[in-house]
Parts: sequence; structure tokens; C-alpha cells
Amino acid sequence: MSRVAVETVRTYDPTEVLDGLRRALAPLGGMAAFVQPGQKVLLKPNLLGAFSPEEATTTHPSVVRAAVILVQEAGGIVSLGDSPGTGELSAALRRSRIGAVAEELGAEIGDFQTSVEIERAENVVGRRLPLAKAVSDADVVITLPKLKTHAQMGFTCALKNQFGLIVGTEKSLWHYRLQDRDWLAALMIDINQLARPSLAIVDAIVGMEGHGPSGGDPREIGALVVGDDITAVDAVCCDLVGIEPTSLPLMRAARRAGYGTGEMAQIELHGTPLAELRVPDYKQPPRTYSVLDILPLPRRMAVWVRRILTARPEIDPQLCIHCNACKKGCPVQPPAIDPERGRGGVDQSTCIRCYCCHEFCPVKAIHLKRSWIDRVFRLNAFAEWLAQTAERWRARRS
Repeated sequence: MSRVAVETVRTYDPTEVLDGLRRALAPLGGMAAFVQPGQKVLLKPNLLGAFSPEEATTTHPSVVRAAVILVQEAGGIVSLGDSPGTGELSAALRRSRIGAVAEELGAEIGDFQTSVEIERAENVVGRRLPLAKAVSDADVVITLPKLKTHAQMGFTCALKNQFGLIVGTEKSLWHYRLQDRDWLAALMIDINQLARPSLAIVDAIVGMEGHGPSGGDPREIGALVVGDDITAVDAVCCDLVGIEPTSLPLMRAARRAGYGTGEMAQIELHGTPLAELRVPDYKQPPRTYSVLDILPLPRRMAVWVRRILTARPEIDPQLCIHCNACKKGCPVQPPAIDPERGRGGVDQSTCIRCYCCHEFCPVKAIHLKRSWIDRVFRLNAFAEWLAQTAERWRARRS
């Protein structure tokens, strides 16, 4: 049985968050069960970009602060950081106020500029992958994700948080190379198995719903979720907000790889009963291209069908501030998106529907517009139902 603890924490008051994290860790043996004196510990929050804590896009500094304090109490030497998809880490640390926490408590900022190749023969996508040097410098990795929806992957929490261990624009290049949610999910599981995070501490006090991971709306959940099985933590977080785990590429990839458990029946829960915290009307992101998950199409035809069926990004000229974050973060060269281009700013013939631009926009000026054929025939919804039914059938047979 995997162990996951859920504790009610309603505000980001530093004392309340610290007390809540202590309670959550107690059934797992406390922080001392994961950190030994003298060990170098990397804390990996979600630092998608230069967003303020109130936007619910990044891990809240109070959660990071509590984790730093408990690791230091256990005798660990703390470093922290992330590799934003666009912009500088220094700007993300400053705007999120996580940099101020590091300065207050004497935590170092890890090396997220240099890559070091790490090898694992059993990896599915990449036997050797370049991860931030901060990973190889650490004895222990603790992931500190934010519970959010995600326009492309459906959901981002503990498993996806390690994608930030890929340095800088390399993340966008992986989007371009794979162009498929299931292959991208398999890559993220490979990264988890290379980085080996030993503990997840999820900031689910205020999550994000709707058009996440940066364009959605803050939504109060009121919980810290903690566990030593990263997949099980994501399964519990899905249960909290009413997302079916089998609908998520990452959960399916974890199951195929035998990485952790996504079955609630195999998870030993501690702390606050989930029934007291569930959010029944949590707004999920619009489906993107689930229909492609079940159609056995040749690659060229699949690309063509994707352009017809999937939601497409468009720039709202009334909101756009012409910061060019979308253009800089686009993995296509030349960029498929440009605020100076007319008709929504996107070249739909070259756009690969990775939604990096939507993710990076600091002012929510990029909207995802469903195709007319999907709006009329609801093909993605039908495909999602078929995929979930097939996954449940395979789970019963196994």
C-alpha cells in the first residue's frame, strides 16, 4: 500500500502551513524519514514563470518556506529552484517571492543553467537525458508542485513537476520532437525515474481550474497533500477535484511503466477524509486532441487530423502586451506565433498545438478556440469516453 496524507490548511499563513505540513508528514515518519543529517536536498517547486503567488500559477512561498524549515530541522542542506519555460529563474524567484524565502532561511539556489546527462537503460523515450545539474548535485529530491489543470496534459501536479528539470528551452524542443501527449507523458515518467523524487508535497491550498497551467482561475481547495509515491499523490489529487485518472496521459504512462500506483484501493490515506475536501464542480480544461489517442492513423494523417480537430491558440489583441514571451517560447522555428502577425497571431499551418504559448503568457492573452467540427460533433468528448472505457477494461483484466 502506498501512503498519502491529506491535511486541511485553509490559508497561507506561514504558521498554519508549517503546522499543517508537520501533521501531514507525521504518518510517514516525519521529514527525518526522508532526509538524513548532512544530506544535500533539492526542493523543486513549480516556477513556471514570473507570476505572483496570488495568481495560483506557482507553488506558494509559504509552502516552500515550511518545507525548507523541516528539511533544515532534519539536518539537510537545502537548495531549491526550477527551470522556467521562458524568462529567467531569477525573475521567477523574485516575483513568486520564493527567492525571498531562500534568502531568509539561507537556502541555496540550485544550478538550473547547466545540464548533466543521466542514464537509465529501462527508459522508454530517452535512455540518456540531460537534466539540470541541481539534480546530480543532490542526495534527495523533494518535489513541491501546485495542483492545477493543464491545457495539453489535462492535469499538472507531482508527476509533471519534474518536467521542469529539463533546462530552459529544451522543454519546448521535446514538445516539437514528440508532438504526441502519450509520448510526452512517457518522457515525463522517464524523467521521474531518473530524478527519483522521494517525497511530494502538493500545494493544494489554492489550486488552478479551467485554462491552466497559467491562464486559469484560482480555486480554493484547502489542503496539503503529501506522499512518498508520486503517482499515488497525483491519484489522490485527481480524486479531490473530480478528474478521472485514466483520462490523463501521465497516469496511463505511469501505469504502463509500473511507476507507483494510481489505484485508490491501493493507497493508504491519512489525515482529513477526502469527502470533507472534495471540490465537486472543479472546472477542467477543454479537451484538446483526445480523439487522436485512439485513432490508428499514419503520422502525416494524424498531424493533418490534429490541425482540423484540436483547439487552436489565438491572441486576444486587447489583452496582449507584446512581451513576446509566446514567440520566444514557441518550439517551432520560425515561431508559429507572433503578436505582430494579424488574424490571431498564429500560423495555423505550422502550429503543433503544444500550447506552450498559452502556458507562458503572463497576462492570459492567448485563448484556446475549439474547432467548429469538434463543437458540432463532440468528437473529442466521444473519444475521451472510449479511451476511459478501454483503460478501465484493461485495468479489470490485469
